[in-house]
Amino acid sequence: MLAPILLAAALAAKAPPRPLTQAEAEAAVASVLPEVAAIRGLAFKRAVPVRVVDDAGARKHVLARFRSTTPEAKIRADQRAYQILGLVPPGTDLLKTLLDVLEEQAGGFYDPPSKSFYLLDDMPHAMTRGLTAHEMTHALEDQYYDIDRRLAAIEEDDDASFALSAVAEGSASLVMAETMVRAARDGSLTADDLTAMQESEAGQAKKLDAMPGVLRKQLLGPYILGALFLARGEAATTESTFPKTDVDAAWAALPRSSEQILHPEKYWDPALRDDPKPVTVPNPSRALGAGWKRAGSGILGEITLGALVGAPSPSAQDQDAMVTPSAWTNAASEGWGGDRWELWTKGRSGVVLLETVWDSERDAAEFEAALPRDRGDFHARRSGTTVAIVAGEAGSAAAAVLTLMTGG
Repeated sequence: MLAPILLAAALAAKAPPRPLTQAEAEAAVASVLPEVAAIRGLAFKRAVPVRVVDDAGARKHVLARFRSTTPEAKIRADQRAYQILGLVPPGTDLLKTLLDVLEEQAGGFYDPPSKSFYLLDDMPHAMTRGLTAHEMTHALEDQYYDIDRRLAAIEEDDDASFALSAVAEGSASLVMAETMVRAARDGSLTADDLTAMQESEAGQAKKLDAMPGVLRKQLLGPYILGALFLARGEAATTESTFPKTDVDAAWAALPRSSEQILHPEKYWDPALRDDPKPVTVPNPSRALGAGWKRAGSGILGEITLGALVGAPSPSAQDQDAMVTPSAWTNAASEGWGGDRWELWTKGRSGVVLLETVWDSERDAAEFEAALPRDRGDFHARRSGTTVAIVAGEAGSAAAAVLTLMTGG
C-alpha cells in the first residue's frame, strides 16, 4: 500500500534556525553531485532542477503524487481490506496516517514525473548534504532505470512494489550513509549536529512509532531492509564499500517480493532463489450469493502478511533491532510462497478472501496455527500447502467459500 510513495521521501530531522533559501539549496546540490556520482559509479545524464518548498506545499505535492500512482478505488479497497483482516485498527485512515508521518519525517523528495528535487525550507542545514545525496541518487538512477515506468508495470502487486522501493531506497540510503561518514570525517557534520537530529521531532519519531506496526514496516522497510538486501545482509557500511555491481544487478533484474528483501539469499543465491508463485482466488459469487461484487485485490507478501501472525514491527528508536531481519518477520510467516486477497462487497457489507500458498505443508501448518482464534468473523482452513482465509461479513457462507478456496 505505502511503498510507491516512498520513492519520493527521505527521512530527515527538522527545525533549523532559519528557512533554507533557494540559493543555499542550489549550492548544496552542486557541492554534493560529484560525490554522489563517484560513490554510485554513474554520471548524471542531465541537470536536475532544485526547488525549495514549505511543509504545506510538500504535503500537497506528495498527496498529488500518491493519487497519480494509486487510483482512488484502490486506496479505498486497500484500507477496507486492511481493516477487515485486522491489519490496522477500525477507522484507520491509511492515507492521512502516511501524510502525517511524512510531515514529521520528510526533509525533501525527488519527483520522478517532473525530474526535480524538492528541499523543504525547514530542513536543517547540517542535513542538506546527506539528504541531497539520498534524493539525488534517486534522480541519478531514474535517469538510467525509469522508476515510474517500472512502478507502472507492477502497480497491481504491492509486494513487488515494496521490493522495487527497497532497491531504490536501499541504494540511496547506502550513498547517504557514505556521504555522512565523509561529512563526519571532514568536520562538516559535528557531534552537536547529530545530537540535535536525535532530539528533533523527526529524531524522536513519535508519529512514526505511533502508526500501526504493519504500516511502519511498509514505511521503514524499504530504507533499512533495502540497504541490508543490497549489502547481501551485511549491516555495516563504510567508505568505499558501495556495492555498485550488486545494485546494478538488482536494477537489471528486480527482486519480486518482500520475502527476497527479508531473506537476501533467496534472491542472490541461484541455488536458493525463491520467486513468488502466482495465486488466483476462485470466483466466490455462487458461494457468497447474489449481490456481491469484487471491489479490489492485491498481494500482501511476507512483510505484511506477518502482521496476521504476530511478526514484530521494529520501533524507530530501536536501532539494533532495525538492522536485524529477524526483527521484521517470524517463523510463522517464513516459507511464504505467494498470496492474493480480494475484497467483495454488498451494500455496506464487506468480505476479504485471502488465499496463501507456502513452500511446504509444515510452513502452511505453522502459519495456520498462528492465525487469530478469537474473532467470530475470521475463518481459516488449510489444505496441503494452501491456507485460505475468509474475514468479514460472510456469515453462513464462510464455510462454502473456504471449501471453494481449498479445493474441497
